[in-house]
Amino acid sequence: MKVGIIGGGFGLSVQAPIINLHPKMEVSAVSTMNRHRLPEELLNWENPPNHYKNWAEMLEKEELDLLFVSSLPIFHFEMVKEALKKGINIVCEKPFTMNSNESKELLNLSKSCNAKVLIDFEWRYLPIRQKMKELIQKDSIGKIIHFEYHISSPQYQNLQSSKRGWMGEKQKFGGMLGALGTHMIDCLRWLVSDEIEIINGLLHTHVPEGAGEQRDADDAFFIHGKMKNNSTFSIQLMSGINHGFGSALKVFGSKGTITLTNDKQLCCGKINGQVEELKIQFKGNFPLHLSEEASTYYPAFYPFLEKAYDYMVFNKTDKDLPIIEDGHQNQIVIDKILDI
Repeated sequence: MKVGIIGGGFGLSVQAPIINLHPKMEVSAVSTMNRHRLPEELLNWENPPNHYKNWAEMLEKEELDLLFVSSLPIFHFEMVKEALKKGINIVCEKPFTMNSNESKELLNLSKSCNAKVLIDFEWRYLPIRQKMKELIQKDSIGKIIHFEYHISSPQYQNLQSSKRGWMGEKQKFGGMLGALGTHMIDCLRWLVSDEIEIINGLLHTHVPEGAGEQRDADDAFFIHGKMKNNSTFSIQLMSGINHGFGSALKVFGSKGTITLTNDKQLCCGKINGQVEELKIQFKGNFPLHLSEEASTYYPAFYPFLEKAYDYMVFNKTDKDLPIIEDGHQNQIVIDKILDI
């Protein structure tokens, strides 16, 4: 399977080296809009990918089976639309589009094109999250009462001293709602297998100035609401602070509670019992040559690639695979938070 990547950041530093580990996938072409030289790692490959400065030219000249759209969110709609028209399968980064009108148009277009679209909500396939989902599906904690997902990351000093570029610009969908909030909302829909009925949200910028920049994109958000099955939820993130306590994901049910701390410690408690850690052994070989950044994503991204390949080539569906409909539903929720 010949794979193309649009984007010079995450696409080349994380996705490309992991994609090339798949025995049936080869990164054959990349397009970077601002970077005019490929990373040394890619240049040193036995078959370095063809490098384009114009993504449309890449789609025109290359015979691609799969395209990873990992550019800025403002370009996703145009790129996905053009790839669909050419019959190229797609994995698009999140946020999928700038609004649900765009995502709806792409959804409708995909139904008439000979191509499939997936959204890169790869954290669904992190083994410990898969185990959490399994426990919920097996009714280990009963009917869902409340979902809580809170993250605090100490980025205050970094926000003061380092440039954020487009990530600090609201009009380009910078900010933490697009970067992490989309993942957190997808986690809610996926874990509890339900849709949001009522939602309220507040976005805030605690550090609007830093490194000579003026920023209007959020560095914090606070979201809560109710699902269709009457359970409630609370999702929040803060990054403009000096001390962080990581991520805490909790699901409260009628028969017990499941917690996941920093995606490393999974605990479960039954009625009238203590919440205790579950000792889980996950098998698999971990590539040693990957960068620290790519190694962080590998446990979730590689299983996602395997399922994506089976879907694209053999039309084999997987219940956890984030398809284009998930991207559209996620965008509808984001629109409500932004009150578009």
